[in-house]
Amino acid sequence: MNKKIMKLAVIVPALIATLVVVCVLAFNAARHFIIEENEVLVHAVAQSMLPALLVNDTQQVEALMKALESYPGIESAELLSSEGASIASYARAGQLDDPTSTSFELASAVDAPHQAHVMAPITFDSLIVANLYIAVNLWPTYLRILTWLGVFLIVPSVIYICIKQLRIKVRFEKVVEDGGGDDPGHSSFDVAHAVSVAMSDADISLEYQPIQRMSDGGLFGMEVVVCWRHPSGQTLHVSPSAFVDLAAKNGICLPFDGWLINTALTNAATWQHQYGPLILTINITAEQFKDPTFGQRIRWWCEQTQYPHQLLELEVNESAISRHLQEAPAYVASFAEQGLSVTVDGFGLMPSSLELLDVLPVSKVKLHSKLVKRMGQDEQIDQLIQATIERALQNDVQVMGDGLEVFMQRLALRQMGCILGQGTYFYPPLTASAFDSFLAARPFDASMGGVSQENAMPKDGRGFSMA
Repeated sequence: MNKKIMKLAVIVPALIATLVVVCVLAFNAARHFIIEENEVLVHAVAQSMLPALLVNDTQQVEALMKALESYPGIESAELLSSEGASIASYARAGQLDDPTSTSFELASAVDAPHQAHVMAPITFDSLIVANLYIAVNLWPTYLRILTWLGVFLIVPSVIYICIKQLRIKVRFEKVVEDGGGDDPGHSSFDVAHAVSVAMSDADISLEYQPIQRMSDGGLFGMEVVVCWRHPSGQTLHVSPSAFVDLAAKNGICLPFDGWLINTALTNAATWQHQYGPLILTINITAEQFKDPTFGQRIRWWCEQTQYPHQLLELEVNESAISRHLQEAPAYVASFAEQGLSVTVDGFGLMPSSLELLDVLPVSKVKLHSKLVKRMGQDEQIDQLIQATIERALQNDVQVMGDGLEVFMQRLALRQMGCILGQGTYFYPPLTASAFDSFLAARPFDASMGGVSQENAMPKDGRGFSMA
């Protein structure tokens, strides 16, 4: 008991002293801010009087002095010539009858806590024409600050009292993510189903964009794309990483990554059993790339959906890697330990792109669509792409082109050594049902390890397959 009293005897005065110090510091900071704000005001008012002073318009000067009444904090003011003679004065009703009797000086530490004296010179061509002295009452501003502090303190207290009086009970429950742990059966409800319903209500779905081989137009795999059909009629396509990042930035705390990856792997597993092995690529966020446990969770999801993890490629944007150049090799290695492959997406725009090929243990890079789009239009871009592909091949790194729109892009990239490509030249993103029909219409070619496009693709007028 005595020890507790002794502790209180020490803690309570310390807390009170701390509170007093904080209040004093906050008061001084508020006072300094208010004085600075009023100094800016006085300088603006002073310079507005310059034209009237230059033409010796005393009526206009008096009118401007009278206008100071619109500023509640200004008690009195005096306008003095450069020689010190009084030109005009102002006193708020109920304040000083003779403002010239007040000794004006610059605001300083010797001012009263409730008042500040501010002076502003009126200059013309670097010459001081007159000086405006103003006495400012700080209490109106103090009262406004105290009022707002009272509101912020009283309103939560009133809400708390109402909750207690009305006996409203608030309970927070932790929801276990389905698929995020070793035993998802312990979750209070099916989170994956709940998120699927939410995505359906928002008309958000996954689509799949085919990845083609440059050599024969054969299908190599598919990339997951998040599709949002807005009520306005516009359809938006974003990468999974951008979708998860956007949800997190807007405070939507649903397990989108689990739903997204589970859904993609489930569909890919079904197609893999029906049509043969196909590579699935999923773009991941920078946070997922840095997470040492994310690779383990990916393996767990692959096992649950029965999709071979060897066919899964995780794409991470080069900009995310460039922010963590020193740690990036270790991050890639943590995925490799789980038997997972990492591809660098959006590659080629960074100054250090070529050097990255020498130090980063990846098996594939995907050229940024901006580079592909400017091929044939900018000789420097063509040289950069050629140098990138050559350096990649020297390091046994495969190169894929993104955003292909015309045949000449495919032809040029293929001649440079690029083996894979995707874009609207081949196919846009397809819905799950459309992608299933797309696969069903194409016979499986065991010699290629995937489905063949060569015999199934219609031809365009130039004799090239439309892939």
